Amino acid sequence: MTDRIAPALAGGMGLFRALGSNPAVLQSVVRVALSTPTTQRDTFALLRLVAPKLALPFNLIGCYPAKGSMLVTRAADVRAVLSREADFTVVYGPRMRELTGGRDFFLGMQDSPHYRRDTAAMRAIVKPGDLDAVLAMARREAAAAINAGNGAIDLPTITARVPAMMVRDYFGINAPAEQLIPDATMMFLFLFSDLEANPKVREAALAAAARTNAAIAASMATAGAETLLGRAVAAGRAGEPAFDHEGILANILGIMIGAIPTLNKAACLAVEELLTRPAALARARTAARAGKEASVAGYLWEALRFSPVNPFIYRRAVVDTMIGDTRVPADMMVLAANLSAMHDGDALPDPDDFRANRPWGQYILWGDALHRCWGDHINRTILPAMLMPLLAQKRLKQEAAPDGGGLPFPKSYKLSFG
Repeated sequence: MTDRIAPALAGGMGLFRALGSNPAVLQSVVRVALSTPTTQRDTFALLRLVAPKLALPFNLIGCYPAKGSMLVTRAADVRAVLSREADFTVVYGPRMRELTGGRDFFLGMQDSPHYRRDTAAMRAIVKPGDLDAVLAMARREAAAAINAGNGAIDLPTITARVPAMMVRDYFGINAPAEQLIPDATMMFLFLFSDLEANPKVREAALAAAARTNAAIAASMATAGAETLLGRAVAAGRAGEPAFDHEGILANILGIMIGAIPTLNKAACLAVEELLTRPAALARARTAARAGKEASVAGYLWEALRFSPVNPFIYRRAVVDTMIGDTRVPADMMVLAANLSAMHDGDALPDPDDFRANRPWGQYILWGDALHRCWGDHINRTILPAMLMPLLAQKRLKQEAAPDGGGLPFPKSYKLSFG
């Protein structure tokens, strides 16, 4: 138990219970408690001790219908929720179909023949060695940006632009980064982070989808065999049902949405967290200057354990079921707190310590089980590559906090070095 948690333990849950008769006030308290990585970690630590499966009388995920919410904070329960497909369903399908014009993407599907067909088809068009060219591009572009920066960098000019170039050159969507970055970000926001169901977000996301779908369709005729789009087109012509015209649009759009904002935000969060830990940052710099990319990666994953892209992953209960000895009614939204699971002392040793050599299996950074992010292997490869040149610099300093211009995805993060 941390020093911050001890004083809160006696009265924290009493406050939650006292507010229970006023759901609006309780909802505001919960949102404040989950507003920053520090308050999230403290709140989850408290809940793991006294209410590891906390039922709330309102739906915290307003963009998808549900009857109440449950915060699940212990690692074993979090992994159980994410692995029990028959009990807890992904909910993204309706909004994904809005973006594609009717076709679903496998991220929004439960386990089914359709899900397995589409995921197998996507795996089949990924070839050994595909990421070699992506990595070379990431290293080259990041180094050039740092060298041209004269001791300063706005980090998303690397961490958003490099993934956008990957989407263009490897995924095969022929569109400028200036279009791909904001459009992917807005669609990601609509699918996963629009917790208030803001109609302006829907409007902007649908406009972004229209532009992106048009770019994918226009790129089909010229996409080369080195691109995922070109291979999908060829597979469709050979009779692969996952890659008819609508299937190509849905699958390429789906992986594009996940790539750019995820990599950009993860990179900025990892750097921001390392900057609060001078000793860890110094060790990461030593590894970067020695060209030890795998060692640098360990510092990034550990930084993201403290400040992940998403602190919880939500599912909706399909039927009345149980998590341990706790009943979960059908239609309740279950928030599996992966941030909490990665700080559960029953699942990993010394969870409050920053250790850059933890086994990968202790991390839940991009989902788990069947719906682990399709781009997990891309994220693990490209993040260290594009941050190595920055982390190798001396006197790295934050000049301004990450700024998303009102969105939870950085558009600007100004740093200095030298």
